[in-house]
Amino acid sequence: MDRGRKAMPVQNKQCHERYVKKCQSMHRERLRDMKCSIDNKMPKASSHLKSNAKKKALMEERFANIERENRMLLEKMSYIIAKKGGIDNKNESVQYGRSLNKDRRKRELQKITKQNQLILSRIQESQPTYDHLAWAEDARANQQFMANICEFKPKTMTMSKMGLTDDGAMADEF
Repeated sequence: MDRGRKAMPVQNKQCHERYVKKCQSMHRERLRDMKCSIDNKMPKASSHLKSNAKKKALMEERFANIERENRMLLEKMSYIIAKKGGIDNKNESVQYGRSLNKDRRKRELQKITKQNQLILSRIQESQPTYDHLAWAEDARANQQFMANICEFKPKTMTMSKMGLTDDGAMADEF
């Protein structure tokens, strides 16, 4: 085992050594079974790809459509110019009516909002079910167990580093 892993504290040395050996054997097995994944051969050159007849035909058809549309637009513009006068100032925008169920949706939204406010007030008034002081005590006990088991003693963590205040409550880090 290398020196870098020896310096890391572990809870159970035998289990850790067994785990490291298993990882190393799996790594060696993967290296042994590894295959080349790069193809260094020259790609095949296909003659039909050099002269793309379909692309040329599509481009010619597209240009023909553009020319036809341009000719139609030119005819329309010449008709408008020749027409003289006759300004079109009618407002023919569509006027939509009111929604038939707008009031019902509004009442339903108000009902949902009222229910949400009632739920929020019940949540805010309820007491917590978890005891944060017991959690803090368990965390301290686990740290002590870890320090007793480790081969190399870790640096002692202060309560503020563990996220606890002096009274054992969890500190808010927002």
